[in-house]
Amino acid sequence: MNLTIAKRALGLLSIGLGIVAVAAPRRMSSTLGLEADEQAVSAFGAREIASGAGLLSPVKPGPWFWTRVGGDVMDLVALGKALNRDNPRRHIAAAAAGLVAVIAVIDTWMAIEALVDKRANAQAAT
Repeated sequence: MNLTIAKRALGLLSIGLGIVAVAAPRRMSSTLGLEADEQAVSAFGAREIASGAGLLSPVKPGPWFWTRVGGDVMDLVALGKALNRDNPRRHIAAAAAGLVAVIAVIDTWMAIEALVDKRANAQAAT
């Protein structure tokens, strides 16, 4: 996969998700059955927007991919709390957790690719 295309696609995805979380934190929480407060959901959204902006910027993408990986872990922990049997929306939270897990694998893969690409470029320069 082309690193530039992945960087742009994941950057746009991050910004889109972040805007939803910042603009409608209560709705996002209730849809997933999360008992998170609005400030926490908004903070997660702001993190997504920052990661997306970093990926869309002209700088090297490696650190921004790792920021997304860390965010994915945070998201999975939050979604894990919504998977209890008392949550009537746990099936939605489970689907979201599955999607985030897939995205986490892609983010990790892209972060490693960026690291390998950086090392290859450094070796070629010497």
